[in-house]
Amino acid sequence: MKFFEFFNYLISFFAKMKVFFFYRFFFGAVGHGVTIFKPLLIENPHRIFIGDSVLIRSGARLEVVLTDKENMPSLVIGSNVNIEQNVHIICGSRVSIGNNVSITGGVAIVDVHHPYDDVSSDVKIGNRIQCIGNYIDIENDVFIGYGAIILPNVKIGRNSVIGAYSVVNKDVPEFSVAVGNPAKVVKKYCFETNAWKKIK
Repeated sequence: MKFFEFFNYLISFFAKMKVFFFYRFFFGAVGHGVTIFKPLLIENPHRIFIGDSVLIRSGARLEVVLTDKENMPSLVIGSNVNIEQNVHIICGSRVSIGNNVSITGGVAIVDVHHPYDDVSSDVKIGNRIQCIGNYIDIENDVFIGYGAIILPNVKIGRNSVIGAYSVVNKDVPEFSVAVGNPAKVVKKYCFETNAWKKIK
């Protein structure tokens, strides 16, 4: 085994051991074979629920925002999910990530709003948070490209692909490719021809 392969193996092994001996006592649930590299921030881990064989790379921010004790938020991550470097997930109500999902680097998944209606308020806009009733649902087998942003109250259907740097502000149907700002569906899989079909 080459030196750097062995070195990387050791880093991964110790990250996995840290989950087993430390993180799992604080999270709402942690499955088997979970690896969490040194994160940037984890807030309110007791409301984070992680399945089996999940990989979370360094620089991740997993932030659950508690604003109302009667409406407890939940961040649910399914099994066989990879969350790459510097991914930013903020959950104020409900964020659900299915199984076999790949979230590449620099992605933001945010289910909170910052209301700006009241221009006379002394509270800065960044501290005004509206999240009750919001949600983000990412179904099984979704791929989210680098730097994409997933905004509140959207559902991304299974086996869909979100292009790099896309901004998703509305639902994406299953078996679709969505790109752009705002993201638009440009391809859908056709089961009659067993091929991806461009959407005009």
